[in-house]
Amino acid sequence: MQEMDEFIAMLRDSAEGFLADFQASPGAKTEIAVPRPLNRELWTAMAELGWLGLLLPESQGGLALPVSAAAELVDVMGRYRFPVPYIEAAIMPAQILAAADNEALAAELISGETLFSLAWQDRAGSDAAFAECVLSDGQISGQKSFVAAVEPGSQLLVCVSSVNGPAIVLVNSDADGITAQRSATASGSFCQLSFDKVTCTPLLAGSAAEQALASAIAAGRLLASAFLSGLSRACLRDTVEYLNQRQQFGRKLSSFQSVSHRCVDMHIHIELAEAVWRVAAESGDEASLSAAKARASDIAQDVCRQAVQLHGAMGFTEECSVGEYLRLALQYGNWLGSAKSMRRAFQSARTAEALA
Repeated sequence: MQEMDEFIAMLRDSAEGFLADFQASPGAKTEIAVPRPLNRELWTAMAELGWLGLLLPESQGGLALPVSAAAELVDVMGRYRFPVPYIEAAIMPAQILAAADNEALAAELISGETLFSLAWQDRAGSDAAFAECVLSDGQISGQKSFVAAVEPGSQLLVCVSSVNGPAIVLVNSDADGITAQRSATASGSFCQLSFDKVTCTPLLAGSAAEQALASAIAAGRLLASAFLSGLSRACLRDTVEYLNQRQQFGRKLSSFQSVSHRCVDMHIHIELAEAVWRVAAESGDEASLSAAKARASDIAQDVCRQAVQLHGAMGFTEECSVGEYLRLALQYGNWLGSAKSMRRAFQSARTAEALA
């Protein structure tokens, strides 16, 4: 346990240095409503740090770390508003490849040579994954929503329905029959994908496919909670610094009691959000994960909206970084389940436990 704690401390320290350098670079600034391709040079640097293979087993060349270690790393990413789809393109695909026990594909992910995208959601607002995209005669047809990190030459891990039940297949994003409609997000872009008799390679089938997807979504929700927690903490920090500099009526804004009370309330809620995701990282049960995602989503969006208000007119300008915090909070707060849907999932999990 002590050895793991020391390793996590070193992981966080190295991430602090790397992300501080990135945030000071011109590439850290994002634009509104412009889909951005993934920065491959940055992705390669992340691969060299070992971040892409954190959760993959040692037999596949990974570090075989617990998901809690990845959550610690992502918490630091949130504190630097890191606009890169690390959870979507590294952590979640790694859960699928680990279950598939495919060393060649795992090596491509770890090296950063190939981008992987998990295409699981059938429709916007739906949790269905294996219903509408159909596998027949080695080809798939259907649609997938909110697919991140779709770039030329990337590999798609697509959840499909077959005559033998649920399955996950591998598809090259450049294959004939794929149509992509790209939308801008705070971390790059999401795609709406349409497949028309696209050739694929089977990876997982049956209960193995369902379990792998469940593991990927659980890891994604935990890490999104950690990211939102770190994001909230950094947004409040920057806001307090601003309030300590700006003056109104001959006084610093931070000296007004109503403003100080708002900042204290936000700090307390951020502490609670961090505590909840750490509990979820230890337990790993569905109820805890749902609670962590619900609380982190609510708090991140509330803190970032209040930060915009406390910045006054400056908060609505592109020169002010608080807008970047808010965009990331809105994206990850609703991705993989909004606060409202996660509260419903929490209640369902608790009811199921009581009836068991």
